[in-house]
Amino acid sequence: MNLSKIFFAILIMLFSIDSYAQKSERIGIIDMEYILSKMEDYTAASEQLEEKIGEWKNEIESQNKYIENLKDSLEIERPLMTKELIEDRESEIDFEVKKLNDYKEKRFGVNGDWIAQELLLIKPIQDQVLNVVQSIAKQKKFDKIFDQSADAIVLYSEKKYDISDLVLKSILREDKLEKLNIEFNEDSLNPELEERKKLLEEKKAQKAEEIKSRRELILKQKEEKREAYLKKRDSLLKLRRKK
Repeated sequence: MNLSKIFFAILIMLFSIDSYAQKSERIGIIDMEYILSKMEDYTAASEQLEEKIGEWKNEIESQNKYIENLKDSLEIERPLMTKELIEDRESEIDFEVKKLNDYKEKRFGVNGDWIAQELLLIKPIQDQVLNVVQSIAKQKKFDKIFDQSADAIVLYSEKKYDISDLVLKSILREDKLEKLNIEFNEDSLNPELEERKKLLEEKKAQKAEEIKSRRELILKQKEEKREAYLKKRDSLLKLRRKK
């Protein structure tokens, strides 16, 4: 190979490297919070989750008040009580405190029910958004897409790079098509579909009844325990007055 060919080959290589270096990535921006806020399913799921969390917090607050009342009652009655009776009351309070702490952990712990509920209600909707983003990225040949509502720091970007509305339109279009398909199936009076819906409603009603029965049983047991304790306390107080 002569020198002219070597020189020509080197020029081509340098040109290729320079062209590659100058090639810019195609970047897109989305605002996940904005997209989710416009989705009815997400709003409904968030409200359902907040309602559930509110119920749990109310139960915790109610149990806290019950424990405080037990403590106050013990301090008031302590001078009139025997050592054994005081120990029984303290043991009952310790039991209620432990039960409350266990309940807090069950609901709001690292692997608590609130995480399970969030995965059940919220994550499927977030996954739907991510799937649409990936689809658009492939169609429009984006190299990277950043979420400016997350940890990615985007100080400024031109509107043409924001594809949030494009993602939202795609999702709403999918939801509309799915709704039309459901309505079509319902209009077709599919016996199998109707049977599944009926079974689902029956399971929901059965579950609700089981939860109601369980709550009533717990309240009944708690009331029986308290009545037994009060009888025992009154008996000891009467015995002490006689002595």
